[in-house]
Amino acid sequence: MRPAAITLVSALHDSDADELAARLVDDGRTRAHRMRVHGTALPVARAVAERADQLDRTCGPDADHGLVVSLAAGTDVRAVGMMLANAARSETGDDRVLRHVVAVLRADEVANLLWSDVDDAFVAAERVASIVEYATVIALDRLGPLSGRRRRALVALLHRMAPHTLIVAARAVRGPLDLPVSNGGAARLLAGGAGWMRALSSGADLDVPPRGVGDDLVTMRYREPFPFHPDRLATVIAEDLTPGVNGRVLRSKGFFRLASRPDHVGAWSSFGAMLALDPTANRSWDADAPVGQALWFVGERLDVRGVERALDSALLTPDEVLAGPEVWRTWADPFPVWPALDPSHEQRGD
Repeated sequence: MRPAAITLVSALHDSDADELAARLVDDGRTRAHRMRVHGTALPVARAVAERADQLDRTCGPDADHGLVVSLAAGTDVRAVGMMLANAARSETGDDRVLRHVVAVLRADEVANLLWSDVDDAFVAAERVASIVEYATVIALDRLGPLSGRRRRALVALLHRMAPHTLIVAARAVRGPLDLPVSNGGAARLLAGGAGWMRALSSGADLDVPPRGVGDDLVTMRYREPFPFHPDRLATVIAEDLTPGVNGRVLRSKGFFRLASRPDHVGAWSSFGAMLALDPTANRSWDADAPVGQALWFVGERLDVRGVERALDSALLTPDEVLAGPEVWRTWADPFPVWPALDPSHEQRGD
């Protein structure tokens, strides 16, 4: 039996996902069906899998059929796709059930998040980054308000964030035949296809613009085994990573260690002027936990040496390292607490 070829469509606005999904259900020969789901990843993945199974039984073993799913804004697209692939693998031994993951973006809105220095739109910024980095196709709408230079810069950044992804104008996607041919293996890109993942895991050179496109973007990796000093890191973020000092950081992502929170690995994520430093579930002593700092940056005219020097200045000195975690915990820490994972912060009254 041929399983339903699933296409997931996500966007910052539900209407954008619904509109594009509606165009993908009919190419004149494939029996495609459509559904809209909302909720957290697990129930969404279950609902999609159940609908796909129903279609498989209804359409018959030889039918070429598909399912186009528009996901509500905020749904964890990566988690849904990987759950669908894992479930298929456990049932049939084949995880090739996901044809495409399509991200629909309003180009002017994304550009505003990146270049206007807005610093309080954390939810929108994180959603844009997550749907971009785990998409196989990015459909850009509302390109008209952008200048040619800004449009090229945006496309170049998206290429760095999602190297395997096809970027098209949304109006060019009129039906499913306008998407690339797929063998159903889109979920495999979700596991490690993001630009920051490739850069930190393989050391691949991602500072090469797409063929025929010149731009001012520079990418860099930062790896150091020592933890950051909390006060010095706060100073670096405020003084050295702001636009104009060492270029403009547009996107950064990775893992970091903060000496004052020695029990957990932190997740570093910035988009435009917004930087979030959150805890991960990885305990510092886990065998697979990243060691020290593992960060990836992409930005306009980045001064790589300047950024490296600034981050180096925030690392612990050898004497501070020898002082040990019990001393580190007593240091003033200006960052928001991680109460669920590090109750010692509450005890310090930070």
